[in-house]
Amino acid sequence: MDHLKQWTASVAPLSQKLSERFGTLNQQAREHFGQANDLTELPEEYKQLEQRVDALKSAHQAMMHTIKVYETETYDYPHHLQESVTQGAQSIGHTLSQWASQATRNTSLPQVQPTSAPPTHPRTLNHAIARSATAAAMDLGKCPQQVPAYMGGEPVTTTESKLAELLQKFAVAEDAVGHSRLAQDKAILSQFIAVWNAFGSQIQLAMKARQQVRDARLYLDGWRGHLKSAEASSSSKLDTYRLEVEQAEDKLVSATEEAISLMKTVLDNPEPVKSLASFVKAQLEFHRSAAQTLEQLDNDMTAVVTSVEADFRASRD
Repeated sequence: MDHLKQWTASVAPLSQKLSERFGTLNQQAREHFGQANDLTELPEEYKQLEQRVDALKSAHQAMMHTIKVYETETYDYPHHLQESVTQGAQSIGHTLSQWASQATRNTSLPQVQPTSAPPTHPRTLNHAIARSATAAAMDLGKCPQQVPAYMGGEPVTTTESKLAELLQKFAVAEDAVGHSRLAQDKAILSQFIAVWNAFGSQIQLAMKARQQVRDARLYLDGWRGHLKSAEASSSSKLDTYRLEVEQAEDKLVSATEEAISLMKTVLDNPEPVKSLASFVKAQLEFHRSAAQTLEQLDNDMTAVVTSVEADFRASRD
């Protein structure tokens, strides 16, 4: 007997939930087919908050649809490149590190310390260009830098050596720009995407609370319909129906207050605005760093280009 009582006590709440759910679905169907009248009107404040949260939810989805690309390192990496980053990455990465260390000495650029050979190299477009330029410079470095003995055997600066020199500087610059881009992405991940993911969860809580309001309103109107029919037929269940309506009204009020509170919390949250400013700052820092690196490269290249053009004109005289 005790087991039967325990079983009954545990099943009762489930039975009540199923009954409420059935009543809600039944009312929803009646409204869908235009068979329900005198629907409960929700507060104007609630309806305005719904509109504002809907707009914010759409804005959140629109932003995250594109900004989430920063979660993937290879978002600008050309898929058609048939290169293996693991093959030769150690030697190329170590070579770039040595070159960068030499290039930043006695300059205003951030100093780079040579590192041990990395096991991999990042898959970004800038890093891919840096690897190509490094390989090209190393190939040109194999060219002989002296004229034959019958011509004096004196070492000369050739077009290949100048191109190799520029490719070396170019590789270092592209590698630095690539690392700046990765720093930008890391900042965006922590200061924007993580914040907006949390904000999205907050929106979902408000949406769930709104669904509770919708269900409570449907449940209340369903019982009001039963009460109206009972009143018309002088049913003996009038008192039972009135009690159900009162309980449903209390439930709707409670659900509405909870939803209003959660929607206001979403709308008052300053984090989306702050994180958007952080996003712009991360981009600004990246472009500043890239511009500084490329300006230095442009100055170095201009001098070499002038020298190459002068040598070319002299060889044609």
